[in-house]
Amino acid sequence: MLRDYQIEICEKVNKAFETHRSVMMQMPTGTGKTVVLASLVKQFLNSNVDSPVLIVAHRIELIEQTGALLSHFGIDYGVIAGGKRPAMLKRVMVASVQTLSKNLDIDLSPSLVVIDEAHHALAKTYRMLWTAWQEAKFLGLTATPYRMSGEGFTDLFEVLVDSWSVKQFIADGWLSPYDYYSIRPDSAQQQEIDSLKKRGADGDFQMKELREKLDVRPSIERLFDSFERFASPKKGIIYAIDIAHAEHIAEFYRLQGVNAVAISSKTPAKERAEVIRTFREDNRIRILVSVDLFSEGFDCPDVEFIQLARPTLSLTKYLQMVGRGLRPCKGKQCCTIIDNVGLYRTFGLPSVDRDWGYYFLGKDISLDLDFDRNEQFLWLGCGGLREENDADIVRIVSHEGMLSQFTKLSRNAFERRKKGKLWVWIDMTNGVEFDQHPKVINYRGMEMSTADGDAFFPRINSKWIDAKHIISRKALETQAGEGIGWMKLYISFAMPDKVLKLQAVKPNQMRIYTDEQGKVFLQQDLDHAPVSEEAAGGIKTFMALCDKQQKAWEETKKSIRKSSLYYDAKKKWWQLPEESIKEPCDDKQNSTIYHITYKENGQNKEFWMDETSGFTYRHRPILRKRGFVELLYDGEVVYILNIPEERFMPYHNWEIRADERICTIGNKLYLNEEKGVSSYRIKKRSDDFRMFVVEDRYSNNNPNTIEFDEFIIINKTGKKLEIKKL
Repeated sequence: MLRDYQIEICEKVNKAFETHRSVMMQMPTGTGKTVVLASLVKQFLNSNVDSPVLIVAHRIELIEQTGALLSHFGIDYGVIAGGKRPAMLKRVMVASVQTLSKNLDIDLSPSLVVIDEAHHALAKTYRMLWTAWQEAKFLGLTATPYRMSGEGFTDLFEVLVDSWSVKQFIADGWLSPYDYYSIRPDSAQQQEIDSLKKRGADGDFQMKELREKLDVRPSIERLFDSFERFASPKKGIIYAIDIAHAEHIAEFYRLQGVNAVAISSKTPAKERAEVIRTFREDNRIRILVSVDLFSEGFDCPDVEFIQLARPTLSLTKYLQMVGRGLRPCKGKQCCTIIDNVGLYRTFGLPSVDRDWGYYFLGKDISLDLDFDRNEQFLWLGCGGLREENDADIVRIVSHEGMLSQFTKLSRNAFERRKKGKLWVWIDMTNGVEFDQHPKVINYRGMEMSTADGDAFFPRINSKWIDAKHIISRKALETQAGEGIGWMKLYISFAMPDKVLKLQAVKPNQMRIYTDEQGKVFLQQDLDHAPVSEEAAGGIKTFMALCDKQQKAWEETKKSIRKSSLYYDAKKKWWQLPEESIKEPCDDKQNSTIYHITYKENGQNKEFWMDETSGFTYRHRPILRKRGFVELLYDGEVVYILNIPEERFMPYHNWEIRADERICTIGNKLYLNEEKGVSSYRIKKRSDDFRMFVVEDRYSNNNPNTIEFDEFIIINKTGKKLEIKKL
């Protein structure tokens, strides 16, 4: 019995074949593409007497899975695989593309050729099939009609037929909701991944560099720590860089008492089959560690967690990997996805709406900010997402409430309507109209629609979100903290489906918001998520907490002012505590930073120091760049390194906003071209970070400081900074 969406997609495919010879069909991973394949083949056989069918796949597991479904539908079939020519041909043949490409002289005359995992179809071995059988119909099946190169599929397939969105499948219970955890943007692991530069022959990261960075003991230990914290004792799959990495991970997990087995395409077939059977049936094996073996065609619904230990530049690989955990099954409340390599910041969450027709056509993807790694758009202004104990890996989204949020969403995210003489596109989630087809981008786990890549609208059903509430790209790029604030509105990354309206900002930085229903939310500062008034214990209690935090911050700043070592002219180095051990940090970016350990009253003590300045830090420093500003993170304290006036001033992360030309800190404004001089005093500013009215320069105790009359600074993308007198 087919499900309603499977019946619907079958009807759409058959309708497409009435006017097209070659059709590509898209369905999300885990929704039963192979079942639809078998059903379509049976329908074709019943309506086309004596017309042969050829089904092509690129892995033996896919061939076996397809064969099992064909048998379930009562379809007799033969196999072409293993490099051998078949002894007998049947009306339906399932073939390995590798074997088939070397034996195209086999007496086959298929009327229908089905390509499984058709995103591989641009390869030469697949293109040969179109040349060999020019009269046949072609059907391609894939979850991701996308290529890293930006190439489309229209030279092979004439039209794309797509199914529901992942959100709709989750809302209707056909896919599992999920908890998503990821490394923080300022974590050491993310720094390692950010530093990856080299590319392999396939356009993805180079394997040698991946091994050097991630197939090391500290990285594997972090994998296990996050598994133990978020997924123990669940059953799941870990995706590794290569076979050696998979074996190292499995070995470490076993040493910690967790039965993990590394498995790959090089594992002998019988052994591989037995490992998979054991994993599926009796749970003696809790974790499978693999490379790409289970990213396509693997069906095990009771997989409860997915751990990503390999970075990739391929959206297809990412969605195939996380999709293995989204199949629902009895007793499975949700899937836990542990992203130890920060892939969601590049590609968005698994349930983000994607315009597959856009990728199918192979249009320019320069505006598709999900994939803009060069600008690092998704991480600009990051540094929030704090959780208890300042953990390096934090929860991005929870399954709780996901079903209700996704329920009754339009299966068509955008609807085209005629308005007067013109056609407009309407985003069905927020009601915003566009004069051209909009796209969905992901900003740190939050969906936004845009038509031009400059004006963005949160995809939230709210009376406060309409065409007037534009968030400019400049405003997004310079956001800092735990959420997005604009035009007195605020959306927290911890509550991406709720819009809050700012009511007040207290001297201790506490913020008071209300939602559409009038419920009050309180926020300690912009680096912390808002909490409801009830959860905070009331405004007075929360105010007292914020006062306490503010006093602690002031004390921290006082102690920091004393954080410079004395320079010993004789030793030509900084004076350290007696019997100190000095070691350079292992991060090449921090070549001037040293780790100092010593004993004080019998207790082990440590700090980090910058040998250039003698300045000391309480935590291992992390270097990041925001616009033109170079930042150093010492735990929760942030320093600006390349503006002399600010060199040793401590700040909160949220206080600093910057692009390539402007930096603002509170009411101070610096220009990149003038960062060596004192700041301007901001009198007024626009929400989009493009317009500032300034009065004069702040005094820097220089008697020769020039005072300016009031003027306006306009900062527009692509144009030189203009200074106009009012």
